[in-house]
Amino acid sequence: MKISKVVVIVNRTKGHAKQTGAALKTVLDRERVQQQWVETLPPQRNLYRRLADLRNLKADLVIACGGDGTLLQAAHRFRGSGIPILGINIGYLGFITSIPGNRVRQEMRRILDAEFVISQRTALALEIEGKKKPVLGWALNDALIVRGDNPHLIGISARVGNRRLTSYRCDGLIVATPTGSTAYSLAAGGPIISPECNVLVITPICAQTLTNRSLILNSTESIEMSLAMGSGSGLAQVDGMDLTHVTPESTLVVRTSSDRVPIAFLPEVNFYGILGQKLKWTGDLVWK
Repeated sequence: MKISKVVVIVNRTKGHAKQTGAALKTVLDRERVQQQWVETLPPQRNLYRRLADLRNLKADLVIACGGDGTLLQAAHRFRGSGIPILGINIGYLGFITSIPGNRVRQEMRRILDAEFVISQRTALALEIEGKKKPVLGWALNDALIVRGDNPHLIGISARVGNRRLTSYRCDGLIVATPTGSTAYSLAAGGPIISPECNVLVITPICAQTLTNRSLILNSTESIEMSLAMGSGSGLAQVDGMDLTHVTPESTLVVRTSSDRVPIAFLPEVNFYGILGQKLKWTGDLVWK
């Protein structure tokens, strides 16, 4: 199937956005592809609620031109649509983007001929109970509680299904998908997980108890988190965006979402190659 209609979401704040956007438009115009261009929203308060739903836009492909954050915005705005998302990287690391910005002219013809593979990525559904009306959230990378403006460590009780896991004293607690394992969870000391695995990972942030380590569990499990009494308030976030303030009366339940995210990659791009490139794993050893 040849790609005939695309939605392009571009992050104009990136250094090479103008040149990359111009190169992309040249290719799309030459191939007579119908286009709708949308700009990303900058970091701001209530960003999660300001991300307009774009599922009414019909397209064969969504092109996210920026970095991983741009692709995350695209995933939120097209959640559940089933439209593949292709990432063009003009950001920093780019674990979930497929094409470097300086290779748009060479590679986009292949993409428009549907010469790509789809990686179906696990996402998360978050529900916060304890208020008059439950607060719902969704994430491709991670859902978490952090202490936010609270100047002290917070106490978090965690359960897996109906079983108690443990109580943490920490700066926060992350529940990440395999895609999100290379984001905040990795920075907090969590493991790198192949996106082909049907698992989730729980990672504490700066835990006071050094034996509190990451835990990998089946993606069919639900994770329940709540702040300890006397712990003060915290902040619930999804994919780095503030969702709502939480108190010890709040209960956060994280489950695997029914909406998976189809991410498009060139056939030769693979997860392990991306790791080696982005994390500078040269594999060079000197043997004596």
